[in-house]
Amino acid sequence: MDSPQILVIDDSPTILKMVECHLSQAGYRVATASNADAGVDAAEAIRPDLILLDHQLPGTTGDEVCRRLLAGESTRHIPVVISSAMRNRAFANYTELPNVVDQIPKPFTPDLLRTGVANALQVGAMVVRAQNTGCAMPEVVDEVKDSLLEGQTSAFPIRSVIDFLNNNACSGRLTLELEKDRIRFTLSGGRIQAVCSPTISPDRLFDLVPPELAELAPLLAATLGERLDPSMSGLVRMLERSLTDPRRLRALLRCQSAILSHWALTAGPGKFSFEADAAVPPMFQAFPLQMSLPALAVEGVRRCDPAGDADASAPAVFARQAPRGGNLDRTGLSPAEMKAYALFDGSMPLAEVAAQAGLPVGAAADVARGLELAGLVERRAAPSGASILVLDDDPEASRAIQSALGPGGRGCQVKAVRDRVGAQLLLRRQRFDLVIVALDRPDHEAFVRTCRELSPESCRFVGIAGLTDEEELNRLDAMGLDGILHRPISEPDLVATVDHLLRAPEAVACG
Repeated sequence: MDSPQILVIDDSPTILKMVECHLSQAGYRVATASNADAGVDAAEAIRPDLILLDHQLPGTTGDEVCRRLLAGESTRHIPVVISSAMRNRAFANYTELPNVVDQIPKPFTPDLLRTGVANALQVGAMVVRAQNTGCAMPEVVDEVKDSLLEGQTSAFPIRSVIDFLNNNACSGRLTLELEKDRIRFTLSGGRIQAVCSPTISPDRLFDLVPPELAELAPLLAATLGERLDPSMSGLVRMLERSLTDPRRLRALLRCQSAILSHWALTAGPGKFSFEADAAVPPMFQAFPLQMSLPALAVEGVRRCDPAGDADASAPAVFARQAPRGGNLDRTGLSPAEMKAYALFDGSMPLAEVAAQAGLPVGAAADVARGLELAGLVERRAAPSGASILVLDDDPEASRAIQSALGPGGRGCQVKAVRDRVGAQLLLRRQRFDLVIVALDRPDHEAFVRTCRELSPESCRFVGIAGLTDEEELNRLDAMGLDGILHRPISEPDLVATVDHLLRAPEAVACG
């Protein structure tokens, strides 16, 4: 992660050199400008984390520069620290400017400079947003608000924390701190009711809002934060009365929440804390989400990172994971998305899942990747191309194996024979990754030893037998097989056994 960048606007070459020297040594990136025009241009170009601004500049003053910064959409949220030798006489000009967060009197020592910059970086963005939106500022930075649960996402992924809270029907606000961003999930009744951020600017979301909601996108300035002041409540009441179709506003709130959820699920490590019984933002009180994390994750992928090349996604294979807590909340997933989830069995390629679910391949890929972020599916490498030899005189068993593992199933090359001579000829001519052989009688053991002599060391052996007693199981265990299938053969057991053996590190790489 890049270190914070400081823009210094001062007409004194000595001050510029001194500030650049000491802040660079403290680990900051420093840009400089010697006049107001150059400073405003630099602020628009680099969007620094903080501006250190001299009050007296050639032809103008720092308060005029602050007003120019406030007028620019890309610079209005940048915190500014004023430095001046005039002290209180100068600082009185800045009391009404919301982007000014602190002051440093000249002349300043290196320690005062570093401390002032560090403090301003810590609270600057919070102060600017509070003054622009009317949000309340905490009396103490990082104050503890009776957190019932807190920790690091490096140890407890945010999806697991949300699952735990929802499975236990906890109500409150979960705050996720990620670098400069703060994302908050309001939970109630085992579902997500709101997702907001008091630190993220609406312009970061505008390009991600779908065209059909672009007309409502300006409302993000009100819905993104957590304003609880009377003006916000009045706006909510006005919208409730004036909207002929509230579904579009609900769609905007869902879109906002999906984007923020995607950023939360894909971000690097951060901190989380949960406060019980926190107030729901007014807009979401009127229009609660009532959604599950998987649904938000799927839509988040669709908005932020949709599948590109559908052909590249078509062969991918996904498998369902057991829901944490034993209960999959389906709220917000469409019937087609739920059908796709049910079809993710670890064997079917994405193209076939899409066809059976009635979705385009790209849409099915978005569903898979969203559910993967939510921890409900995992990507697997299909064992396609693996060569398998089956020796069994039961035609029904052979057909079942061919159906499950052959081109119409797992995509493997399956050859089935009913006699030992044919099996030995094939083993001499071809290299197999797996041999499935009937072992219903004790005299079959010698044949297995012969097959092993004709096969490479990497070849795996699975026996088929109708196990009736413990002595029979002990006989098969003594043969050192890689797996055993019980008659009648169960397709899930067959697929699971083959997947395990062909994906094992020591097995032959397939596909």
